Amino acid sequence: MIKFFRNIRRQLLSENPPAGRSGKFSKYLLYAVGEIVLVVIGILIALQINLWNEGRKEFIKSKALLEEFKKDLVRDTLESNYVTGKLKQQVKIEAWALGLTSYNSNQTDSLRRVFFGPYFQQPITVRTFNKLQNSENPNLTGFENLQNELTKYYTDTKYLVDAYNDEEKHYAFENEINQIIRSKLEINLNEFPMLPEETSQDRKLIDFVQSIEGRNYIKENYIRRKSMIDYFENVKQEATALIHRINESLESS
Repeated sequence: MIKFFRNIRRQLLSENPPAGRSGKFSKYLLYAVGEIVLVVIGILIALQINLWNEGRKEFIKSKALLEEFKKDLVRDTLESNYVTGKLKQQVKIEAWALGLTSYNSNQTDSLRRVFFGPYFQQPITVRTFNKLQNSENPNLTGFENLQNELTKYYTDTKYLVDAYNDEEKHYAFENEINQIIRSKLEINLNEFPMLPEETSQDRKLIDFVQSIEGRNYIKENYIRRKSMIDYFENVKQEATALIHRINESLESS
């Protein structure tokens, strides 16, 4: 390219030869200016090629990161299926307990599941998002709109998920009512014997379930977990939509 411009410049100089010393000086000046212009053009072309190469490398890197984002999002949908399934089982037994107003000793095993069931948390996999944020260029080159959607998912959505997770943990271990229940009643595990006062504990459990305090405690958990199910299912839908958006972007790139 530079050789092409240089040939044109030489042709112009040969077609219009200046006369005398002033003409000779003008010819050298024009030649020097032409050389400078050619050098500048060469530098600009080299910079442009370098920028294009760097942009191409970042674009390829971004595509690889999107593949990793897909794996994280698929994992989130699987976790959501598992957690919401367990939550629905717990809500079902809580609804059963609230549907009765009196209980007998044959129902104590089910009632214990109401109070001593596991607690549930929905994780958001942030491995690839953190990797992107900590890289030298924390941008998805060529996929800016998609990056905005992913950022919203890993900030706003994750913030609410973490809030639900913290509340669930609080009710499971730190809630005052839960502490009272655990101090009065022994947790029943089939592979270990209960203390001799098992019959007395069953009576305490039934009395607590039939109290206003006990029923309100179950209702609070029931309402809270119903809300968790709805939100975690929305998280699954959001993650699934992002997977489709990533696939579309990769196929069209």
